[in-house]
Amino acid sequence: MKNLLNIFIKDFGFGSLSELYKSSFGLALKKPVLLFSLSLASLGSMCEDFIGLDPLVYSSFIILLFLEFFTGIKASIKEGVKLQSKRFGRVILKLMIYTIIIGIINIFSTRIEVPKAFGFSVNIYSLIYYAVLNLIIIQLILSVFENLSRLGFEETNKIYKAISKILKKYLDLKQEE
Repeated sequence: MKNLLNIFIKDFGFGSLSELYKSSFGLALKKPVLLFSLSLASLGSMCEDFIGLDPLVYSSFIILLFLEFFTGIKASIKEGVKLQSKRFGRVILKLMIYTIIIGIINIFSTRIEVPKAFGFSVNIYSLIYYAVLNLIIIQLILSVFENLSRLGFEETNKIYKAISKILKKYLDLKQEE
């Protein structure tokens, strides 16, 4: 059997089963790569279990948060507003607060058993989870569009105004002073 496998492997340009193994998995079994891989897997698992988000969705959420931060900085610089170093920690603090809020609500929505009443069960925490998550994402998207319009991108100004007009019907969007 081993000889047959070696013949098969040689047809693909490998000298032996050992060479195929080293070529396919050699780098993956190095300690730093293995530790990095396990760390990413742990973070991915935490995202799905604690926050309730697919790691790709959470990564997109983080990118959106940083995009909002950097477009805000660029817009402030363009408007001549001096930047303060203490404000740079805001993006990390917002990320931590948003993650903790979303995580706590997700735990309630997934781990509190909802009793049935008249044959129906409504998980209010699940509704709150999706409402809060979507409101945070919409707020970040609106902020990015607002910052881009401050930077002079007229098309984003039109998008920002259209979305804001729709949302004002349902939400009180007060401007910060």
